[in-house]
Amino acid sequence: MSDMTSSIASEWTKLWSVRSTWWCLVGAVFLVAFYAVPAGFDAAQPNPDLSYAQQLLHVEDVVFTALQFSQFALVALALLTVTSEYASGSIRTTLQCDPRRGRVLVAKLVVVEVVALVGGALLAVLGAVLADLTAGEYGVFDAGEVAAAAGRVSVYLAVVVAFSIGLAVALRSTAGALVGAFLVLFLVPLVFMMSGVDLMVDMSFWLPGTAGTEYLGIGIATLFGLDDQLPYGEGGALVLFAAWAGVVLAAGYAAFRSRDA
Repeated sequence: MSDMTSSIASEWTKLWSVRSTWWCLVGAVFLVAFYAVPAGFDAAQPNPDLSYAQQLLHVEDVVFTALQFSQFALVALALLTVTSEYASGSIRTTLQCDPRRGRVLVAKLVVVEVVALVGGALLAVLGAVLADLTAGEYGVFDAGEVAAAAGRVSVYLAVVVAFSIGLAVALRSTAGALVGAFLVLFLVPLVFMMSGVDLMVDMSFWLPGTAGTEYLGIGIATLFGLDDQLPYGEGGALVLFAAWAGVVLAAGYAAFRSRDA
């Protein structure tokens, strides 16, 4: 095997040999179910004030909303691939076996991206199925729409975990990186838009959390009626979101190269 292939194989083995990986995945499944099942049961309750068509639950919408919770389980998984090695000191062994830090970082990124892409699609389908089953006659399961939603979720999570790996390498702290991811991906855009201050609202449009949710079609800006002010569409949102991930990864790599293990 080539050196790159060997590095990826090593990281893949390490990923699945620790319990934290499995706990993160179980947590993601639980969080999807925790939202999808109540959403389905809620839709199944007849509302005399609404027509039948108005009560229908399109399950792909549930998938996107559930992702706002479950994504942080995948964020934690991505962070731990890096920060757990710093916490245990095993990063020294990793770098002794493969001193090329760029290759180590790429190998870690590749294995987590595979989990994000495959896991994202499976989580999306799971959420859609659970919502459809619990919604009963009010559930609308369109295979094409669910497949499209699964694809978007996979792409979104692929960018999120790349962003998270960059944070983890830069900060080396699980708690610090997790808080940072939560702030940037969710809380800060929300607070900026809630502020009502024009400058802060305009700044919020360019944050990764805003761009990511806009790509999914459940934009934070929509909650505040600001979606018509966004300077980009869904395609531009993905480019901006990916650019943020690229910048954070580059910053993480620079810190990784310049500091001792």
